Amino acid sequence: MQTIDASIGAVRFPKPIPFGWFSAGRVGEIPSDLITADGEAGAVWSFRAVGRELVAWHDGEQYRIADAFCPHLGAHLGVGGRVDDGCLVCPFHEWTFDGSGANASIPFSDRTNAKAQLRMYPTSEIDGHLRFWYHPDPTVEPTWEIPTLIDDSMIPCGTAEWTVASYWQEMAENSIDMAHFVFIHGSPGLGEVVSATSEPTVNGSTSGRSAGPIRHVINKTVYETPKGLEDGELNVDMYGPGTSVTTFALFGTIKLLATTTPIDNGHCTIRMNFFHDGQELSAAIAPAFVKEVKRQFEQDIPIWENKRFVASPALASYEKPITEFRSWAAQFYA
Repeated sequence: MQTIDASIGAVRFPKPIPFGWFSAGRVGEIPSDLITADGEAGAVWSFRAVGRELVAWHDGEQYRIADAFCPHLGAHLGVGGRVDDGCLVCPFHEWTFDGSGANASIPFSDRTNAKAQLRMYPTSEIDGHLRFWYHPDPTVEPTWEIPTLIDDSMIPCGTAEWTVASYWQEMAENSIDMAHFVFIHGSPGLGEVVSATSEPTVNGSTSGRSAGPIRHVINKTVYETPKGLEDGELNVDMYGPGTSVTTFALFGTIKLLATTTPIDNGHCTIRMNFFHDGQELSAAIAPAFVKEVKRQFEQDIPIWENKRFVASPALASYEKPITEFRSWAAQFYA
């Protein structure tokens, strides 16, 4: 009798889209006509993320993000919609919705409709990114916040962006997979994860788990430099599945702010912003450093886009950090 491998054709990553804070985009790249002068109609911006069609607008005070389809009769609010007096106006029947998602007015009617409620997503503008909170249960409010990660003394020195046919956890796992740095990227020696800790949420809750949503990792690694091999330290701070800041300390200090936004259950957008500390040496090495990070990321893409998640991997003795990372990552799946 022929044996059929039930795993053939199985999904590559058998988990749902995670919940957390995700970047809708860099604020400087959001269409400028969302913010207008008093009395002018504002525009509506459409985008896809977390498996949903979303729209963003500016109500005169802050950016708002909502589901894209009108709860009245389903028109896409980003296709012909506009903003009047801070309210989102549907292009189909011109029902309006305020910053809370509530129906604010209906033409030819002196009453609003309480059932016509847009699903809204809490937003935050920090470090040049417009972020939104996503959870599959719309009643779940943010359980942690992302603080300012890049202070004003840091100087921008590069950006990058990719859309990758992979999953946030597969990509994030690379930060503690020290062996792949040798075989994929050509590192001169095997690095070591020397510390990994997690913090609870701002209210002290860990949702019944042993690790909080903010994770700090310190890696010891060896860099190949013009002066020969040098020991260096790499600090990675992860704020849930959507944001991380990596600090590289060798001859100077360079920070990498990275955001990962799931588009659907098989694609993510990764945005990187690089900064140096303003020191002459840091400024001098920054361009080469940015180029090298981009090179290494692009070397990983073919692996990510063609691999499959192994739920119970056969690990080497030095790969315990992978198990620890997966335990931490599990808390972001509802």
